[in-house]
This record gives sequence, C-alpha cells and structure tokens, in this order.
Amino acid sequence: MKKRHLEILLDNLKPHPKPKAHLEQYSIEGNLASEFLLFAKEDIDGSFVIDLGCGSGRLIIGAKVLGAEHAVGIDIDEETIDTAKENLKNLNSDSNSDLKVDFLNSDVKNIDKKYFEDNFSDFNGLKKVVIQNPPFGSQKKYADRIFLDKAFEIGDVIYTIHNTATRDFLINYVKEKGREITNIFQADFRVPAIYEFHKKKAVNVPVDIYRIV
Repeated sequence: MKKRHLEILLDNLKPHPKPKAHLEQYSIEGNLASEFLLFAKEDIDGSFVIDLGCGSGRLIIGAKVLGAEHAVGIDIDEETIDTAKENLKNLNSDSNSDLKVDFLNSDVKNIDKKYFEDNFSDFNGLKKVVIQNPPFGSQKKYADRIFLDKAFEIGDVIYTIHNTATRDFLINYVKEKGREITNIFQADFRVPAIYEFHKKKAVNVPVDIYRIV
C-alpha cells in the first residue's frame, strides 16, 4: 500500500471522542501514523502485533491493513475502545473487507505475557511485535516507563514513540533492560489545542520512533 493511501485511510478514522488530559490522549495524525507503520512494515507482516494504549485504533488497524497475522489493541479508556471498534466496523463496511482486530478494555499493567499465552492460541507461534504511542509523562511522571516495561515483557520487537528530549534517557534505559535499539527515526508529532491548558492552536513536538529488539 502506498503511503498516501494509508495516510488517507487512517485520517478518516475517528480520533479520541473525549480526550482526557490525565491519560495524555493525543490522536496520531495519518501522516505520522503511516510513516510509523511503513517503518515497521517488515516486522508487522505475518506477526502477532499488540498496540499498548491503542486509543481509537489508528496504529493497530493500520498494522492489520499492512498484513499483521493477529492484531490486538489495548486501552484503559472504554470510550476510546468503543470508538476503535466503530472505526474498524466502518472501515470494513466502506472497503468491503473483513479485517479482524481484538480490542481489550484494560490497563496495560494488568496484561502480561501469560494472558496472551492463555487467550490466543497462535501467540507462541508468531513473532510478537509491540507498537505503541505511549504518554510522554508530561501529566504523570514516568508514565512512559510503564508502557516500555510492558513492551519489553511481551514483545520480540518494539516500535515506540517518545519525545526527542528524552532520547538520552531512552537509550540508557533500553540498555539497562538488556534490549537493543536498532533504529531511531525522527519526526514531528502535531499536537492540536484540545485541552484547556493549551495556549496555541497547534504545536509540532519533535519525537523519536524507536525500533528495539
């Protein structure tokens, strides 16, 4: 699939219905989402792909479109999970397709490797790829570490987005956990004014997309 086609498809999916500041819910725009997914495409294709903090489903639905064998999206916010399910249903209806994604309404802290082993028969037979756009930790300090630690527990390969300002910390943290960064892809994350404390119409935040093994 060409990048432009994927970008349009993802932009047509509904964003977070009622973004919650304490969860740092920012919908990833189609441009960045398509760049992220095409960066990860070789690992996604034919794999068991898990999106921690999937939001309204843009990354995990895109991963299924790009050939994920099994796709699971997890989010703590029930409203957002409902939107993700609606997005998948509408996409299947509009494109006359039958894409399947499992959406779980749960705190990522409560999901572990054993959960997948017990509930998905193909989990152990496929490469496990975690994709995620975790909170940056601006509202709750170290919130991103929860997602990183869970990704390390579950994933063979991890693709994760973080504020470029935290690059030194990320590099050291990954090394401490015995994992390896193979690639860093820099981009801009557009953050629109969706919360009361936002003063500008939108800002572009420099981010890094990491591939970790």
